[in-house]
Amino acid sequence: MTLPTLEQVAPELVGFVLSGLVVLYGWPRARSFREWVDRTLIRREPAASPFPWGWRVVALALGGAFAVAAFVQSAPIPCSAGEDDTLALLQSGRGLLAGGDPFATFQCGHSVLIPYGLAGAILDGLGSLGGRVGIWLIWDLMALLLIPLTWYLAPTHRGYATIFVATSMLYAPLVVGSIQGGHSAIVPVTALLGLWLARRENPVAGAVAGFLSTVKFPSLFPFWGGLAGVGRGRWFTLATSATVFAGLSALVVLVWGGYAYTLLFSFQLIRADFSINEFGVLIPLGAMPPASVLTILQGVSLLSALLYVHLRRWPAIPAVALLTVVVALVAQRFTENFLIWLLPVALLGPTYSRWLFAIGAVGVLNGAVALPACTNSGACGPSEGLAGALGVMLLVLLVLILRESPRSLAGTAGSSSLPIPPVSASPSAPLETSSTAFHSAPRIEGVGTPTGPRGSAQ
Repeated sequence: MTLPTLEQVAPELVGFVLSGLVVLYGWPRARSFREWVDRTLIRREPAASPFPWGWRVVALALGGAFAVAAFVQSAPIPCSAGEDDTLALLQSGRGLLAGGDPFATFQCGHSVLIPYGLAGAILDGLGSLGGRVGIWLIWDLMALLLIPLTWYLAPTHRGYATIFVATSMLYAPLVVGSIQGGHSAIVPVTALLGLWLARRENPVAGAVAGFLSTVKFPSLFPFWGGLAGVGRGRWFTLATSATVFAGLSALVVLVWGGYAYTLLFSFQLIRADFSINEFGVLIPLGAMPPASVLTILQGVSLLSALLYVHLRRWPAIPAVALLTVVVALVAQRFTENFLIWLLPVALLGPTYSRWLFAIGAVGVLNGAVALPACTNSGACGPSEGLAGALGVMLLVLLVLILRESPRSLAGTAGSSSLPIPPVSASPSAPLETSSTAFHSAPRIEGVGTPTGPRGSAQ
């Protein structure tokens, strides 16, 4: 790995080390390390007592990092270095505010299409009021919502889950490294924010989820799955979200024409230029199934998962996790930035965080090193091997979620205010003890435009 490559993946390497330490703390066999951490925290507790731990502290620290990255990363990209994602989103937002077309922009002598729905254009419009930095800040703010949502929705190990998400390779490195990382965070934010509102019986839950899902429509499926664990009003909320999504999508087509439908839906359903999941094995070989067959398989898989969790009345968080993994498995174009979609799985506990850590390592290595080698020099063997491994890991993760008893997670969020869970009275006692407990240069491309593997339009 060359020095420029190391510099390019520096945020991911930092996330690898930090989240690795968090995962090590949650590993039942790492008793010595856990005891050392606890002794260190206890020794320093009197000095830290005026500074209470909680999601606000974590969000404040991450928010500062995101803000600094927004100013640094928002610098213009010259035409010789590729298309400028920030400029494209800025032009989209300004186009909407001016009454123009937010889905077609122009830079470096050619047009750039923006394959995101009305909510994306509206958020771009708000961000454009602050210029290039404002575009970064608006999407970083949306991504930052994952911290309080994780804190309040985690059924157990609330502090552990929050710290894991904050340090994970699947989160902060993707958000600060590319505008598309923050942009992709809208998928878990949509599912978890809508679910948080629905569990509080807030009547706007469905409308919020339906609106935000127009940015990236796969986010509807985890949200719909999570409604299986919501009592009164779950069908009303599901219908509201579907109606809002369909209504806003129809409005886009009505105002901007049929090409908007092709761009936002048809093209996204058949787009398969590269992937880091199991489809990354088939794409270089030219062995992808016909688009119609693939769409049918995707639809059947997602609908089957939805029916399963609703008929068995799964609790909300396991259901969201299950649907999230299904979406990741059936997406024919799953990129490095899309790894952030998997973060709701971290709410299930330490064992699932370990799986996310491994998935993040494999996915980032593929997206940052192996896939560019495949694209640039035709050496696709390593990328195919990593893509196949990621597909197997996602499948194993799906089986683990299905094997566990989801009702063991039903209940309220944990009450610990510490950033990491306290160790049990017995130093050797594991964190998980029951078989029924959950173990714990960027581009935006339009239709027909070749895509690069890292940081490309998602």
